[in-house]
Amino acid sequence: MRKTIMAAVIAAGFATVGISQAMAQIDIRYSTWANPGEAQYEGALEFKRVVEEESNGRYSVSVYGAQQLGTPRELFTQLALGVTQISASGDPGIQEIEYLALPYLMKGMKNYAEVLDTDFGAEWNEKLINEREIRLLGFMPRNPRQISANVELNSIEDFKGLKLRAPERDYYVKSLSALGANPTPMAFGEVYTGLQAGVVDGQENPIETIYAAKFYEVQSSIAMVNYITKPAYVMISNSFWEGLSPEDQALMKKANDASTAVIEEMLPAQTEQMIADMKAAGVTFTYPDTKPFIEATQAVRDELGTDMWGEETYRKIAEIGQKDLD
Repeated sequence: MRKTIMAAVIAAGFATVGISQAMAQIDIRYSTWANPGEAQYEGALEFKRVVEEESNGRYSVSVYGAQQLGTPRELFTQLALGVTQISASGDPGIQEIEYLALPYLMKGMKNYAEVLDTDFGAEWNEKLINEREIRLLGFMPRNPRQISANVELNSIEDFKGLKLRAPERDYYVKSLSALGANPTPMAFGEVYTGLQAGVVDGQENPIETIYAAKFYEVQSSIAMVNYITKPAYVMISNSFWEGLSPEDQALMKKANDASTAVIEEMLPAQTEQMIADMKAAGVTFTYPDTKPFIEATQAVRDELGTDMWGEETYRKIAEIGQKDLD
């Protein structure tokens, strides 16, 4: 009888441990703008795989694509509260980092990483933590921003007077103005109908966004001018981060590095296929000489860069931004 009771106690103990372990599993909510199948979404899934496998199931990662959890601004609040743990978007939360997207300032994602690895980059991340309760975990690669329109754009002269939708940021507006266009700020959700109705003649975005949003259905030409190179920023809730052990913090960084590697591997082939699909749909691709574009936007870089960071720091950023790192 005693053996039977003891066996029952041991079995109950194992059951309790099992329940405790199950209850201890922590779910990480990961938000991204990308849609299933896109390289960036697949990168988020790689983050999920690495975290879940290497934590032996202590963490479960739920990936929410297509901004299911809200806009980047709404996600900042969720991250600060720890309701959502990770978000990937084009908004880094503070202007000191956002203005690295000045036209032709940065050559690639590795240039961004080197800038943010400086002393002033570390100060920006501290500001992000103090003001937003979030921190920068890393990046998601994206293609440079191109310009589409319903006229063929073969040179900078073709931009004169063109009514182009611009995101609601001054550096986009001033950059497009410097190219001779007439920028029209407009929310992203209104762009397709704006193009369709002729409210604007064109718009600017990375190739994957033009494709995913089906802007090519209402545009006849895309000029490959690479006028802004800008990654997506992977942000992590600071309260969540500070609750992690050093080993788990290292795991989050490792998982983000693995995510980046997957995107870098997938994106070129996906981009090539997207361009082929859009050409098949009747879109013309042009490849203007970018030297006049770079020269035309120099004053925008100098003015906004100096205003944002001060002349000395701006010059350091510009120097790092033009290194051949990628």
